[in-house]
Amino acid sequence: MKEQYSFNCLLHADPKVRLCAGEDRFFGPGTRDLLEGIRRTGSVQRSCTEMGLSYSKGRHMIRHMEAALQTELVERIRGGAGGGSAKLTPAGEYMLDRFTAYEKRVREYAEQQIAYFFPTDQTSREKAGG
Repeated sequence: MKEQYSFNCLLHADPKVRLCAGEDRFFGPGTRDLLEGIRRTGSVQRSCTEMGLSYSKGRHMIRHMEAALQTELVERIRGGAGGGSAKLTPAGEYMLDRFTAYEKRVREYAEQQIAYFFPTDQTSREKAGG
């Protein structure tokens, strides 16, 4: 029988959830944040600025996602005097919503597995009230 250890810290999971097409990672936390920002601000530029990304990097991320999925995720409208705008296409809305739900489920599952793999840490602390 293997010896069990008890650690003096509360362990938790922090999985990095990404989607891949073959070997190509094309969607993850950064792209999710970019699309959320576009949804909220109506602008690729503002979303990039909020994230601390260059506009060219944000555009590259969008092109990379769209190429992997072979569909348009962001509709960009060139601006005149008032500037342009952007919005998620229905496919972009779907992708963002589904990835967010998938990511949440993966994180919940990973947290449940902590109690299985490290029972003395999690179980004893939960019984003690946190």
